[in-house]
Amino acid sequence: MEHLREIAKIAEWGIKGDSARVRAYLNQLIEKLGQAGDEKSVERLKIVLSDTPNAIQTSGLGIHSRLPVDGESRLSLADEETVDAANFPIVLDRETHTRIEEFIEYVGKADELEAHGVGMAPSLITFGPPGTGKTQLARFIAGRLKLPIITARADTLISSFLGSTSKNLRSLFDHVSGRHCVLFLDEIDAFAKQRDDHQELGELKRVVVSLLQNLDAMNSDTILLAATNHEHLLDPAIWRRFTFRIPLSLPSYEQRVDLLRLFLGAFGEGVDVELLATLSDTLSGSDIRTIAQDAMRDAVVRKKNTADERRMVFRMLSARLKADVEQTDASADTLNKVQSINPGYFTGRRLAHIFGMTESKVSRRLKKQGGKS
Repeated sequence: MEHLREIAKIAEWGIKGDSARVRAYLNQLIEKLGQAGDEKSVERLKIVLSDTPNAIQTSGLGIHSRLPVDGESRLSLADEETVDAANFPIVLDRETHTRIEEFIEYVGKADELEAHGVGMAPSLITFGPPGTGKTQLARFIAGRLKLPIITARADTLISSFLGSTSKNLRSLFDHVSGRHCVLFLDEIDAFAKQRDDHQELGELKRVVVSLLQNLDAMNSDTILLAATNHEHLLDPAIWRRFTFRIPLSLPSYEQRVDLLRLFLGAFGEGVDVELLATLSDTLSGSDIRTIAQDAMRDAVVRKKNTADERRMVFRMLSARLKADVEQTDASADTLNKVQSINPGYFTGRRLAHIFGMTESKVSRRLKKQGGKS
């Protein structure tokens, strides 16, 4: 039966006499009917809401409510946005892409899965080095699910006042409990560290317990996403709360080629993306995007239609070698370091082209350093 979950929840909380939750699930039903194009039912149910005392104010098709704030600073505990998946394209390896699509499909068929007794907690955590697209992926998933994404603000959640952090967590989870949305706990390690870490204060350990309790109390209407750059810091009990655990790593050569074409767009016409993909080994997707955007800005300012490949080459070399690289008449040390990145690729001829030198000069300097010409 379509929309069984919402109907069952409305009945459940109606029997228990919790009108607030009845109205919350009624709003979710309105949202789904609106997405399905059933405007007649939407208008009828909105009338029911408007005739109910203390009804939650609706805006468009969903609930319009204010995000909770920290009691002391009055700063918001989270940021909310509605995103279009097309604005957050992702480049993943085949296995990871398959797992993400599987997660999205399972969430979309939650009613059907529950009806057959094989429902799941709609939760996913990503982990890996910085800049590998964890936040981008969370927004992509929210966009694909056509749900608002509420991103917890770790800097506000963690209060300097003892006990307030747990209270903030409770406020945030209470807020999302009556909504059909995506809750994204970015940098979850900030408040979910291992409880056997003797360097942590007892209060922070109690925060982990509070987080676990809130996670256990979540209903399946809220989609839980989390991300961390420091998975080794997480309390083991946190991992058990996530049905999907997705590692994200630095992009492969093929992924770097795809990322460069994606980031450069029309500005990549005539650019040697294979060269750039080779140079950008060990760089994150975020690093590559930053370099591509710099080249595009430069092209716009200079009224060029193509990104400056040479500019990108030296930005990447500087990032790889963690030092500024001379762009002409390179020293023997620089030539040797660049060639060591990929000796089979960076031949004397290619180095001569990159640095604007003759092959003979490159050969002499490489021999001086013992490199391969």
